[in-house]
Order: sequence, then structure tokens, then C-alpha cells
Amino acid sequence: MAEEKKSNRPKILILMSLSLIIQSLSSVFIKFAGTYETFSKEFIFFYILAVGCLGVFAIMWQLLLELIPLTTAYLRKGILYILILIWSVIFFKEQVTVNNIIGSLIIIAGISIHGMDEH
Repeated sequence: MAEEKKSNRPKILILMSLSLIIQSLSSVFIKFAGTYETFSKEFIFFYILAVGCLGVFAIMWQLLLELIPLTTAYLRKGILYILILIWSVIFFKEQVTVNNIIGSLIIIAGISIHGMDEH
């Protein structure tokens, strides 16, 4: 049983990483949509991209939950906030504040502590 868990670990990490990246990109597309006039072609394009990302994420999330417990998967979703912060800096030139850094460190600490508990 332990060997089976180890053999699934790369698949779990890849699936988790991709699902979080895709979900975080939905937030980016929503923000891009908000920069255009409501119901313009650009607005609709970015909105469809955002909904599409959420659809792909939902499928990946279900596959992930077959491999790991909900509590483990849900805790890892905290990384989503860090990814959105990174996208905000890259795409929208937003400033990172001390509170953003402190919050990110708390998220990383929480995930790390939970990870230690699993081993």
C-alpha cells in the first residue's frame, strides 16, 4: 500500500499543480474581462476563458479527490492565493505589500505543518 502511494505521488503533484494554476488563471481572465465594457466582444471572450478554466479545474479536482483525501487537497488550495498574487504582479503590475508577504508565509507554514503530520 505504501508503495502504491509513492508511485502515485508524481501524478498527484502534477494534477494538483495544474489544477491550481488553471483555477488561478480563471481569476486573471475575470480581471481582464473587467477591464472591458460589459458584454463587449473582449469581455465575453475573457469571461468564457474564465468559465472554461473553472470547468477544467472542476474535472481535475474530482480526479484529484480520487487520489487524496479532501482535507489534504483543500488545504493545498491555499496556494491559490499565492498564485493569484504572482499573476497580479506579472499581468497587472500590482504592488506586493507586507501583509501579502505575511499572509503568503502563513499559508506556506500551514501547508508545511500539515505535510509534516502526513509523514
